Amino acid sequence: MSSGACGCCCKARAKARGVSIGKINGDKPIEVSDKEGEIFGLKIWNDTKIYANSTSFGKLTNPNFLFHRCCEERKLPSACIQKCHFNVYDRETLESMFIGNDACSIEYLPEMQFCAAQGMDHSQCCKSKGVAKTTAGEKCLVFCDQRPDIYTPIDYSYAPCFDSFDTIKRCFYEEIHQKAEKHFGKKTKKQLL
Repeated sequence: MSSGACGCCCKARAKARGVSIGKINGDKPIEVSDKEGEIFGLKIWNDTKIYANSTSFGKLTNPNFLFHRCCEERKLPSACIQKCHFNVYDRETLESMFIGNDACSIEYLPEMQFCAAQGMDHSQCCKSKGVAKTTAGEKCLVFCDQRPDIYTPIDYSYAPCFDSFDTIKRCFYEEIHQKAEKHFGKKTKKQLL
């Protein structure tokens, strides 16, 4: 796991902001930049041209869709993009990445963690669900705060936090779903996805 799109690998912090032109699932080309505070990979949250209708509302409020889209926008390798889904992004996947038995390299883990959290701080949820009760204590909360440009050097003293991965992931999923319902619920008009 990583913290704030950086953690053990600072390459990801630099990529959290920047310019990229690409396509999402073959859609029209998009440009994601740092203008007006847009964060690379999270364009959908600030896109004023996206409106939800009864069909698209379910997609826009689905944490799996948002996670996957972020990974695509950040141009992660396809082996990693396949893991950008809360049902697949699990402890076994992490273990496989850590020991080098996965096609998705461990160097992409900070990016995946950032996308899973949608660049948000989920510390309150994590605290309330006991993430800080491992032997590493409050240190584990750094994995819950995935805001851009936050750097926390990670060492082996964070290893007990691995036991809280499922809880952290649950906080991400639940809070993203709630925030997306509130955010995109205000934008119910025609679909421009």
